[in-house]
Amino acid sequence: EEPPPGRPTKGKFPLQFLLWANNMALGSALWLVIFGFFTCLWDSPKYWECKVEGQLINAVYLTPNENTTVVCDPDGSPPELNGDSGLGAIGIGLGVLIFLFEHWEYGWGSYYPSDSFSYNHKVSFRGIFYVLLSFPLFTAFPVALAASFLLPTGLVCIYGVSREEAGDGGRAARARRKASARGRGGGKKGGDEEDSVDYNPFKFYKKLVDENKLSSYIWVLLYFVSNLVTFFVTLSKWNGNVKAAETALMDGTLDTTCGTDVCELNKVYVQNGVVSRWGPYAKACGMCLNFNCSLIIYPVVRLLLRKLNNVGVSFSNRQANPTIFAKFFASPVTRFIPLSKNIDFHKLVAKTMCLFAAGHTVFHFFNYWYRSEATLATFTKWGWGGTAFFTGCLICFAMFFIFTAASDTVRYAHYEIFFSAHHWFVVYFICLLMHGPIYWKWAAVPLCLYLWERVMQETRGDRPYYVNKVEWIEPVMAIQFRPVHKQDFVFKEGQYLYLNCPYINKNEWHPFTISSASGDLSTGPRISLETGEEVIEVPRPKGLARDEKWSKYCPVGKDYTRMKPSEYLDKHETGYNDYVSVHIKVHGLEFKEARTWTRKLKEYFELMNPTGKFPFYLTHRDERGDIIVGRRTGPDGQQILRVDGPHSAPSEHYTNYGTVMIIGAGIGLTPCASILTSMLRYKWKKNFNPEIVHFYWMVRQNEVDSYQWLIHLITDLEHQLKYDREQKQIGPQYYCEINIYITGVKKEPVEVKELKMKENTFTGALTKPAFKAKQLQALMTNPNKSSKEQVALQNGPESRSAPNRLQDVWVWNGRPNWDNIFQQNKNQRQHGEVGVCFCGAAVIGKDLQRCCQTYSSVEEDCLFSLHKENF
Repeated sequence: EEPPPGRPTKGKFPLQFLLWANNMALGSALWLVIFGFFTCLWDSPKYWECKVEGQLINAVYLTPNENTTVVCDPDGSPPELNGDSGLGAIGIGLGVLIFLFEHWEYGWGSYYPSDSFSYNHKVSFRGIFYVLLSFPLFTAFPVALAASFLLPTGLVCIYGVSREEAGDGGRAARARRKASARGRGGGKKGGDEEDSVDYNPFKFYKKLVDENKLSSYIWVLLYFVSNLVTFFVTLSKWNGNVKAAETALMDGTLDTTCGTDVCELNKVYVQNGVVSRWGPYAKACGMCLNFNCSLIIYPVVRLLLRKLNNVGVSFSNRQANPTIFAKFFASPVTRFIPLSKNIDFHKLVAKTMCLFAAGHTVFHFFNYWYRSEATLATFTKWGWGGTAFFTGCLICFAMFFIFTAASDTVRYAHYEIFFSAHHWFVVYFICLLMHGPIYWKWAAVPLCLYLWERVMQETRGDRPYYVNKVEWIEPVMAIQFRPVHKQDFVFKEGQYLYLNCPYINKNEWHPFTISSASGDLSTGPRISLETGEEVIEVPRPKGLARDEKWSKYCPVGKDYTRMKPSEYLDKHETGYNDYVSVHIKVHGLEFKEARTWTRKLKEYFELMNPTGKFPFYLTHRDERGDIIVGRRTGPDGQQILRVDGPHSAPSEHYTNYGTVMIIGAGIGLTPCASILTSMLRYKWKKNFNPEIVHFYWMVRQNEVDSYQWLIHLITDLEHQLKYDREQKQIGPQYYCEINIYITGVKKEPVEVKELKMKENTFTGALTKPAFKAKQLQALMTNPNKSSKEQVALQNGPESRSAPNRLQDVWVWNGRPNWDNIFQQNKNQRQHGEVGVCFCGAAVIGKDLQRCCQTYSSVEEDCLFSLHKENF
């Protein structure tokens, strides 16, 4: 059912907490049904009647005698389990109704229009309803546990509405997708068009090798096999224990007179029966939880990932090495362990944990209903001081918060919700260590690694850093900073770091990809200490006497031939700006108040920028009173930025290939800028790989001006590359091709806006630039060639004089045709293995994954290896 047409859905805030509340409501609905069922079941608990499989136990346990101290009463009454059929039925019904109401297909979902009574009066009737309904459910267990989920759900609903959040919950987007699907005719029709299914295992193996996915499949297979083995071995063991106890009861060999803990437990078995056959299934799920709850930590220990990522060399180099020893030990770990899939594996393990946790809970509840006294006696010493029941409830509570806030929808809408809710893992693991008697054996290594990682994060974060420069062109903020001691930050292009601003929150860290090259930190440009603007050296005048010293500089944005000598800068008025940079997309600009971390960071920098003009440069005075580039502390007396990094990322392996395709979209192009700068400005002069670089950048027409920093960077890099070629500083084997795709282009020409960043004049340069930033900006604003013509034009006779080409840069109107691009690169390849480094939207990543699989071939000695960034 679609919402009424024309209702406004734009509020003071977009849907954030209310999206989380929707997930919480759906989770609560599920557990209301499950726990409501057990509340009904526990109202009529089972009594074992002194029988095993329908047969009375040995007579020695039925009448008092010298061989036993307890007897079983076949006519005894069942125990009281605090069940309530009526309340359980209410829980089931309420769960079904909440699910139907909260589901986006069947009910209202996350539809919160901004013209409703609820929005105008900041009152959430839904939230109040959930809160009020939760209270009576607390009077019976286990539906009370579901009530503990429903209560915070209502509170989050109330808070979200009070913030004036509004939105359609994705209904319009789903309607568009349905309409698009109908327009395509619903997919393939007719049996002739369908692909035939081939179950040939040899062809399947070859397909995995061609697609470079064999290692991923093997690890996933090993993971599931490990879970199955753990489950069935534990199940067999516990089934044997239960069967042995039942056999002893039938044979009369169960000892109840020895006075030990074992005998005390045997007395309970005689009077109340042995643990039911549900118990072994609960323990099997519990053992799998031990395995998964320890395994889930490894993929997020960044120290471990960085060490593993740094091992080995490329597949091509390994194959070329003549020795067997070198081929084996120089193999990259990333070839056999898909480290770039660490977050995917983390999510897989989390989902498996959720499955086993549900099974562990449900089987224990069945077991408790069937043999309550035996269950309590058997597991009374489990957990520290018999806390297994209480800690189990807390574990469920922590998992509820973690899982409902972990969806991509919530994480993208409000990262802080995801970040804060995920920290319930502290409660989760503490309770888990108390809950199971052997979990510490499983968790000792991963938890120690994680704790060490957190200690190292704080240690790295306490290292001193200077902030050199802040630049702002809406909505992107560029920050340049540097460590006081350069050995504290040694990184590779493509890696990322975490930033923390103590002024905002000392405990909140956010990840950003490094956008500068490693060479920028060691050989950064010379700048004016007064303005921070980059400067160039003014040539020595011809008529100047030989004994007269000359060391003058001029800002790159000015023409020194038109300046007075008195306007030149002396050497002591300049300094080197060695830096690491990140480019941050600032969110929440549409609101009056700063609510997002990135917006708060921008406003914090504005406190230090009284002129309000960008870019602005930060300096400080040393002990001698001299001006030094960068400032460490802000107006609040705290360090401006704390830095944790660098950390490994998939794109850092670009140097393992002779040919590399680097692809970026949106703000995800920052690792691409880092790699491009490193190769064209620094590494090609030192004969580093890769020799061939293809850069593909996708940007919307209305966002071109937001990326002026990259336009200037490409212009400067292309000029540098032209100079290096003319001066024979790089070899002829090095080739660069930059393709820029402008999407969302309007039919009518768009006015080219003025550059907000000062353009390099290239005055006095030995090599004349092929183009300037203004020309590239104009071509990107109004692209004149369709991307459909790319392959034909680049391979045609007029490619050098094409109207959409500026030196090595091609600008296209429309989205890239990846099939044509991959086929072209495959046909023109100079190396058998091509690295594909991507950072951007998931939908583009899927297309690239498909093309890497389609165009890789062992027979043709062509392998496209995808390194995809997850963000």
